[in-house]
Amino acid sequence: MKDADRSLPVLKTLLFIFVLFSHSAVWTQQTASYKYTPPEKVNDGIRVGTLKKAALDEATIVSGMDEILRGTYANTHSLLIFRKGILVFEEYFTGDDVERGVGRMGVVKHTRDTLHDMRSVTKSVVAAAVLIAHSQRKIKSLDQPIFEFFPEYSKYAEGDKKNITIKHVLSMTSGLAWNERISYADPTNSEIQMNNALDSIEYVLSQKLLEKPGTVFNYSGGMTQVLASLIKKSTGMDADVFTEKHLFAPMGITKYKWVKTKSGDPSAASGLRLRSRDMAKIGVMMMNKGKWNGARIIPAKLVEEAMTEHIKLELQGETKEGDRESYGYQVWLPSFLLNGERVMLTEFAGNGGQKVQIDIANRLMVVVTAGNYNKRDLKKSSGHIYEDIVFPALLDRKLQPRVKQKLRNASLSTGDSLLLWQTPF
Repeated sequence: MKDADRSLPVLKTLLFIFVLFSHSAVWTQQTASYKYTPPEKVNDGIRVGTLKKAALDEATIVSGMDEILRGTYANTHSLLIFRKGILVFEEYFTGDDVERGVGRMGVVKHTRDTLHDMRSVTKSVVAAAVLIAHSQRKIKSLDQPIFEFFPEYSKYAEGDKKNITIKHVLSMTSGLAWNERISYADPTNSEIQMNNALDSIEYVLSQKLLEKPGTVFNYSGGMTQVLASLIKKSTGMDADVFTEKHLFAPMGITKYKWVKTKSGDPSAASGLRLRSRDMAKIGVMMMNKGKWNGARIIPAKLVEEAMTEHIKLELQGETKEGDRESYGYQVWLPSFLLNGERVMLTEFAGNGGQKVQIDIANRLMVVVTAGNYNKRDLKKSSGHIYEDIVFPALLDRKLQPRVKQKLRNASLSTGDSLLLWQTPF
């Protein structure tokens, strides 16, 4: 036998061992437990800290992160956790994404500097801009009839339609016909039709009145587009320009993109792209009653009003016993039971899994982005992360004692929501 022939089995054995070792190393890397690293402090005005100092159990968060990395919470792109206004957790993920108005981006490695579709979180930003315009007396009263600002469409102000106020528009209780219950991939969806209209405001205000204003909630991107036009009418600036000057700039938000409608206006319902940290800044400001790092952005009274129940909602889809939901000014107010405790959130929410979830009683905020656009049947999504992972990690979770029993025995009311504002930040 030749020497080369003798060495062949040995080489095969060594190659097998090498391949086996390599696969084992990869498998270990993929299944290794997540290691927590505190967020990095950068020059953006956000204070940072640790899970331990925030009284959040690191083991629970790490276990949750392992689930995210395993794909339990599909296509999550970022997760940020704030406690008492301090960023204590920040992670970004690689996943398939889409840019509204552009199309599929493919697989994106998301980072701190990545712009991300906010979708309907845009609505909450536009509402904040309206409150700022009101605080500047550019809008005298939120009880003003909306048609006062749109005399060019006065022919549509028939009957009770002329009584639709700014408050009705903010709380989506105008009573106008609108259908966003169907998929946004469906061309008959009212928001899609509005975005394609040559005059989006005329499209909205020409809709038939189905309910008395102020009595019935109907989710409508058209209402937010009217608010954006209201900003222009009252301030002389396009909504994106006004928002940049009076909301973004004072908070150090310098990088953003705003998709336009066919009529050339910024898409108020779902067109904003922000970085996760910048989206979080707006949530922290609202949680802190309109202040950002000591600077007053919105009067506290208006923030209270925005984050207070204005209409109760009928729950849609799969729900659990004890689930409730109401609506403020372009913000959701969900409430649910966890281990016998009622948790009340203020939530900015967008298609695909964009969430800013504020727990005022526990001085806690979670920000998530994801890429699950138009997927309404996911068993677990980014919206479950707060309930499944973050809230259970709270080592000192509580509700105010005088609110807790009342919430267990009674339905939500405006008074209940206002009591929570007595918690200092």
